[in-house]
Amino acid sequence: MNVFRFELRRAWVGAAVWTLALIGLLSGLITAALPAFLESRTGVENMLANFPPAFTAAFGMQMDNLFSFAGFYAFGFLYYSLFGAIMAASIGLDLFSREKRDKCMDFLLTKPRARSRVFCEKLLAALVLILASNALFIAASLALYYAYAPAPLMPERALLAASALLLTELVFLAIGSFAAVFARKVRSVSGTATAIGFGGFILSALHSILEEDKLRYITPNKYFDAAKAFFDGAFEPNYALTGAVLTLGLIVAAYVRYTRADIPAL
Repeated sequence: MNVFRFELRRAWVGAAVWTLALIGLLSGLITAALPAFLESRTGVENMLANFPPAFTAAFGMQMDNLFSFAGFYAFGFLYYSLFGAIMAASIGLDLFSREKRDKCMDFLLTKPRARSRVFCEKLLAALVLILASNALFIAASLALYYAYAPAPLMPERALLAASALLLTELVFLAIGSFAAVFARKVRSVSGTATAIGFGGFILSALHSILEEDKLRYITPNKYFDAAKAFFDGAFEPNYALTGAVLTLGLIVAAYVRYTRADIPAL
């Protein structure tokens, strides 16, 4: 039994559906909403001026850069990251809780295969799914950037901004994997993943409203800021490092738990 191939076969359809949803959202916003915003800038500014500042901040509407490709892409990133967070969390939850949900954990872990190898093959399958999904998302982002962004073009910044989704998804993959391994039961992968994704979304909205720097350290959606990548050409080191440390720490904790914990009685 090859755990890596088995998990890929079981999970690729769900990952493909989420990838199509992400690319569809990206394409719809850039090809339809962006031109409409630019053509009706005065009307949009007047409309947004009637909303409370907290409302526009919560939904990522920064008036000073909203009417540019980079600013509009950063506005959309709030929603791309929501979709990506749910997808990544669901992959981690699904792969690492499958045996618990199917009540066959004792069968898998008593086969002549080290637990460490099983964990690593599952993690590799999850990484392949996320990397493949983001390769398509990044390709679509760059194609739209070349088609809709005005000169002068800076493709290296567009590439960095598009890669923010991949890095954010890795954080949520770690969160989902950690939750799957440490939870006694995972009753619903989709429900738990949605809760994790919306939890990150709500924290992101709160940070935008309160503008409290300390809150950002517990806001996974803000560790890798697409706006900073576009306008400054780099992520903010403190938050990027926080995201990297959190991801690594959660994966190591899940690995230790998975390889050493007793098999629960069924």
